[in-house]
Amino acid sequence: MRLLRFSLIPLVLVIIAGCSSSGKDGPTISTAPALSEATRIAITSFIAGDKTGILGKRIPLNLATRLELALKDVEWIYDQSDKVNPVAAKLQELGLTLEDIFADSALAAKVGKELKADLIIVGRIDNPKFTDKDYSTLLKRQGRQAGISGTATYIRKRLSALIKTRIKVIDTKTGDLVFNDWVRDYLKYWYAFQTQQRRQIVFKTEENMMADLGNHLPRRIAYVLYPTGLPEVKEGEILLKPEVKLLGNDGVIAFD
Repeated sequence: MRLLRFSLIPLVLVIIAGCSSSGKDGPTISTAPALSEATRIAITSFIAGDKTGILGKRIPLNLATRLELALKDVEWIYDQSDKVNPVAAKLQELGLTLEDIFADSALAAKVGKELKADLIIVGRIDNPKFTDKDYSTLLKRQGRQAGISGTATYIRKRLSALIKTRIKVIDTKTGDLVFNDWVRDYLKYWYAFQTQQRRQIVFKTEENMMADLGNHLPRRIAYVLYPTGLPEVKEGEILLKPEVKLLGNDGVIAFD
């Protein structure tokens, strides 16, 4: 009896580990869903964090518009304004919230069925992380000819915005997840200026970077969901960098 008791322990541990590996958001499914095989696809507003409330509606709207252009044979159902809001109206009618259907694929499938959609896309946006890094290395400007021209020194500064969005795509017929993964977006902004001109430089604010994320993140999500039909949108794109070429001890500086 004692032998049997101890022999069951590894099995129990394996079962527990298998259940916990999915996490609270369910099992990760990174393969792009077959969007082109659907007839109708619904996209809800996204759950937004404390700092991303404005993006909760903007990103799904921009995402739907982009996918609509790429998949013209698919009918897209999404909220376009406060008055044209078929998805939000259906949620209200059924007494459900975005949190409800994000947490429960069966409820998401129910909403999708009510909208006569084959697939429904839901999402949750985490709060962004902004970084501000100054580089103290003194650099000189490369002249028209080989070598260094002038005596003025330059320094660099990099701003960045990192955001993560959890995207789920649910088959409304079965209630199964067909996609469930994080989509990250990382934007960079480089500045280079003479040390005495620092106060004259206008840097991107967090509000500016949030606006850029509102335009760029939908493109990134659209590419992840439909990589065969849209141009690649990479994580870590540089939206701003100096035109001036600067030289350091190791040669020309790369803004990457």
